[in-house]
Amino acid sequence: LLSTVYLFIAFTCSISGYKDAGMSSDVIVVLTGGTGRIETGASLLSKGRAPFLILSGVNRESDLKSIFFKTNIDVDSKRVILETSSKSTYENAVEVKAILKEKGFKDIVLVTSNYHTKRAFYIFRKVLPSDVKIQTHPVSTPNFDENRWWQHATSIGIVVMEFIKFYWYKMRLYFYTTSHLNN
Repeated sequence: LLSTVYLFIAFTCSISGYKDAGMSSDVIVVLTGGTGRIETGASLLSKGRAPFLILSGVNRESDLKSIFFKTNIDVDSKRVILETSSKSTYENAVEVKAILKEKGFKDIVLVTSNYHTKRAFYIFRKVLPSDVKIQTHPVSTPNFDENRWWQHATSIGIVVMEFIKFYWYKMRLYFYTTSHLNN
């Protein structure tokens, strides 16, 4: 029990530890599914942070018009790659890995919600080749106050779920890596 409490405290202290370095890259990778992520990725693209944008985890029936119809964001379709196969953060990383290999990208900006950044970065670091540089760009969301998350039931629920998922993936990827090294 004490170990779990210690791990939880360490986890919560690290949530706000991810910052944006602000450096340019080959591609911006947005993990869809959270408020403000796509808009942030499109904004980074329009500001020249990278020449390309991958939207990972997009619904199979979606196109750029349906994704951006509620906004006044105009993106060049030649600069946006829609990844439609993934349904989880791990699958996002696997599918993005294939795109990076195909396109020769070696430096990404990973855009996701601030509370999701730790898990997403961990999974991407485990899945992507070690020569791929990963920069993070955490997105603040209205349903999570990273500075006072413990004061809101919704935010507490988000942190608890992220904690569980982070350590579940940590074990899963440890055993996956170990079993593949032994074969």
